[in-house]
Amino acid sequence: MRSTASGCNVAAGFGDFDIFFGQSPGDRESVCMDNHYLNELTLAQLDGCISDGEFAELQQLLESDAAARTRYVELARLDAELRESGGTVDEPADEQSPQLSSWSRTPRVAQALVIAAAVLVLLIPAWMLVGPDRPVGNQVADTTDSPPSNSVRSIAVISAEADAVWKTGRGKRIGRGTALEPGTLTLVEGLAQVDFFSGASITLSGPTEIELKSRKLAILHRGRVRADVPPAARGFEIQTADVRLEDLGTSFGIVARDKGKSSVIVFDGEVRAIDRGGEELSLFEGDAAHLAGGNASKSPSDDFGTFPDISAIIERSDGLGKSRYAQWKSAAIERRKDPRLIAYYDFEGLNVTSHRLLNRAAVGTGNELDGGLVGVRVADGRWPGKPALDFRGEGDRVRFNIPGEFDAMTLYAWVRIDALDRQLNSLFLTDHYDQGEIHWQLSAQGALCFATSPVGVPPAPAGLKFATHDQIQAENRRFWSKEFWDASQSGNWFLLATTVDRAKQPSLVHYINGQPVGFSGGHNMGRPLPKLRIGRADLGNWTDPIRDSAIRSLNGRIDEFAMYSTALAPAEILTIYEEGRP
Repeated sequence: MRSTASGCNVAAGFGDFDIFFGQSPGDRESVCMDNHYLNELTLAQLDGCISDGEFAELQQLLESDAAARTRYVELARLDAELRESGGTVDEPADEQSPQLSSWSRTPRVAQALVIAAAVLVLLIPAWMLVGPDRPVGNQVADTTDSPPSNSVRSIAVISAEADAVWKTGRGKRIGRGTALEPGTLTLVEGLAQVDFFSGASITLSGPTEIELKSRKLAILHRGRVRADVPPAARGFEIQTADVRLEDLGTSFGIVARDKGKSSVIVFDGEVRAIDRGGEELSLFEGDAAHLAGGNASKSPSDDFGTFPDISAIIERSDGLGKSRYAQWKSAAIERRKDPRLIAYYDFEGLNVTSHRLLNRAAVGTGNELDGGLVGVRVADGRWPGKPALDFRGEGDRVRFNIPGEFDAMTLYAWVRIDALDRQLNSLFLTDHYDQGEIHWQLSAQGALCFATSPVGVPPAPAGLKFATHDQIQAENRRFWSKEFWDASQSGNWFLLATTVDRAKQPSLVHYINGQPVGFSGGHNMGRPLPKLRIGRADLGNWTDPIRDSAIRSLNGRIDEFAMYSTALAPAEILTIYEEGRP
């Protein structure tokens, strides 16, 4: 939470001082496009503590920007739904401003209705002109003015895998723990188990392509699948080009081949096979059938091959995990020797009695750069038995003191993101935000951010407690990556890396899982960077924020963290990923 200029606490972060009220009209557009400014004005209004000046600014934004009106309606609807369901967050009484404008003392629902009515009035003329089925103004699905919603309509989850190679889009990785939305799932090789939210489970043997339609329906285009359906999930169906298989509480295997041919075998219980003509064929334990040309006919079951079950997947997965862990250990021992390291933390040897996170870099100041554990608990990392630190509470952190100034730097960490429940979520934040100090964090929308400033936070003008937005933004450098994470990937491990070099242009590159990603926005990105400093800093939190209400604690796990005094090459980042991927 944070305080607006009117003293209101709203659920948004500073973005390293990129969000303040009272901007001039000239710079308001760029801030609004970052969406944070509009969010804060809207949340301040919905929380009933917006000042008269802020309310006037909100009205002006809504009158001049169709995307802003759309965003306001979205936030107002979400706020109403949360309050109806009792999902609001109670604020401590001492954080409420005692001096509110006459508007802000008006009941919040009445305020929301007034502005919502104004928004609808503004939208009606455009709607009448373009028709009810077309977007108004710049309200398109991929607009950059409003970040995509992180709402998830998942229907299944990958619960286990072994030697699995998935076909995915560039930069996107799926694996054990990935929540799956409706769509096509392609396993190139290996084994995997998918658990549907209806209770049914399927095991895939690559190569297999299957389309997940709903919690109770999947379409197998090609490959080999075994389905296990408990009584609670009875009615689960798998379709192929020629047949629909309705499970009646059982276990069966199905193979889809080229030219629409498929075969099914029942391991337990009963399956009803319905061909394209509507003819039904009941199959019981031990029965098998070939399906071709739209017809189903029983056949011998001795030519179907094997169908792996979950025990085979777990056995192979455990063996693979142990092997990958051992390979990573060997690579980590070699990495410690790199003279370019500022510090290296492999998290090995941690247990419930640990108080320090040991710096393993062979060159440098050794244990002077050890981290102090505060609140965090030891948990499993990328592999069973690999130690990690679990960041869960607002007080959890690892404290460091890293001296020196740097012309270049690389930060990388293996991170399991469980949730991004703050507007900004700490990876590695220096205390305060002084000259040259760095902030490395994640946005609520799933973007990686690096920020620094050659002046830090300027002194506040006379009569003000804090520096103004214009003062801070004049020198602030911020680099936001494209969004890579949403709630469907909760529990997945990512290699997050950022390289910085003051002598190069562009001076900064973000990497996700070994691949460089572009920018979604930023500020002063083309201007020279200051010498970079760390000093006292937190892993997973922010000990000395500019304002007490700026909470940025991480919700997730970290099991490897490194800092280099150089910008590693893309090939080096990719090698780190390949050597450490689960």
